[in-house]
Amino acid sequence: MKEDRTILVDICWTLFYSNTTYDFLHICGNKFNSLIYKLFGIDLVRTRAIHAFNRLPLAERQTRVEQFYTDYLMPRKITPVWQMIEGRNIVLVSQTMDLIAKTVANHIGAKAYHATQHKEEVLSLYPEFDIITDNISDLALIRRAKQATIITYNNRPRWEKILPKDKNVHFIETGRNKY
Repeated sequence: MKEDRTILVDICWTLFYSNTTYDFLHICGNKFNSLIYKLFGIDLVRTRAIHAFNRLPLAERQTRVEQFYTDYLMPRKITPVWQMIEGRNIVLVSQTMDLIAKTVANHIGAKAYHATQHKEEVLSLYPEFDIITDNISDLALIRRAKQATIITYNNRPRWEKILPKDKNVHFIETGRNKY
């Protein structure tokens, strides 16, 4: 990765062994919630938990997210990724909750963060970038990146089948499954 080029970095399962939103909200799925999600694409438990969290005073939300970062996420950091980004020009691009993305960005000194489900929307903001991710859904970003680092969870063969052959890609193999 070129030292001065912006690096777009995912948060969940890339910086940490965690799906940060779900872990933060302590969501336990149930059959009804799973059925509604499959039929309509709506995660009622997650939606209700986020709604309840957002009703808390901002100071309390920030305190809870800071504690989550320190107590839960930091013990789950993926060290090789942290070594790659140290002292670099980092932009976080993740589907996590905004306050979690902001907190992580502040702690790692990221120049910006984008908490969005539509990561490809950030492409116009960064004309030249590298990327570090674990998400196959980030393929549009990977294709545009100058260099890509993929965090794999026993799925490297799947990645190798779908990646552009001319793409400069490196792998960090965790040797484990996500869940």
